[in-house]
Amino acid sequence: MGLHRAKLGRRGVAALAAAGALIVGGGAAAMVGTSNADPVLPVPAPVVGTTYVLPDLLPFKTLDTRAPGTAEVDDEFGAPTGGGEASLRLQTPDGTAKASIVSREDAGKPLAAFIPTAAYSAYQGAATVPVQFPSLQLEVDYNGLDTPGGFSTLGYEPVYNPTTDSTEAGVWHRYQAGAGRWCSTQPIPGVITEDERRCNATKPLSDFTTAQPNIVVTGVIINQGSGNPGLDAAVDLVSTPSTIYDFELTKPEVPTLPTTKPCEEPTTPAHPGGGEWGEDGHENGGHEDGGTNGGHEDQGHEKPDNGGHEQPSDGGHEQPDDQEQPDDGGHEPPACS
Repeated sequence: MGLHRAKLGRRGVAALAAAGALIVGGGAAAMVGTSNADPVLPVPAPVVGTTYVLPDLLPFKTLDTRAPGTAEVDDEFGAPTGGGEASLRLQTPDGTAKASIVSREDAGKPLAAFIPTAAYSAYQGAATVPVQFPSLQLEVDYNGLDTPGGFSTLGYEPVYNPTTDSTEAGVWHRYQAGAGRWCSTQPIPGVITEDERRCNATKPLSDFTTAQPNIVVTGVIINQGSGNPGLDAAVDLVSTPSTIYDFELTKPEVPTLPTTKPCEEPTTPAHPGGGEWGEDGHENGGHEDGGTNGGHEDQGHEKPDNGGHEQPSDGGHEQPDDQEQPDDGGHEPPACS
């Protein structure tokens, strides 16, 4: 959606809500606040709750892309923190160009579910109009799926949320769209009048859900143009109630953990003198039981057969009369592979 001459004075200050529900795992990072600049941080492994969108763009489909506009996954602008190495690059070289893709995976979900979750990261590489960025749009049916009519598209752009969103070029920003103010392409009874549509007025999503309690989302759209000449930008980590879309050239692989055996047969180390170990762990060469024992005499102390410790027949553990003593003395050896 291009830059429109909106009545900016009619906008209120939107309350900042919590970030979209990010289920963290692997190398994902929490994203806090709005329009924060993030360094590039690769994702080393798949993240639970994330949908990886590869160059075929599935589950997205082309909605309305007009030449010379393009939408493709590449790594020209890298990715935001937690977004891996690539992103969705959108280019609209002239004012008629448009690049737009849609996912229907959240179709039928109430608009209210998007208030705490809708968010996206965006980057501007070049622009004829410096404040322009890609938009997040929600296709809606405001009177419910069972009633004819009610179609509209709600659009979120940073330029219409200046109190919370930065439009600085050359850095990644995180936009908490669900907490912001939205335009509508069509009038919606009780919230958007005919003269307020097309971003002549912006309203928080709570106004739409209050006016139309049956309003549901039928599509999640990433859009740039028309009306965005010379805009070369990128989008990543698009959050919805059900997932986070992470655009990548290849799907991250699950790291293979090294396999270890639970136990191994112990080995007897070699004797440092090159001799052999006796049954009691000492070298027999030069150490006789009745002799000097390496310069130490027994001094009249006889060596008892059990080493001076009386050994009970049950291995030191008494067994109740009604319980059978196991062969291993009550200790189960670990299973070795």
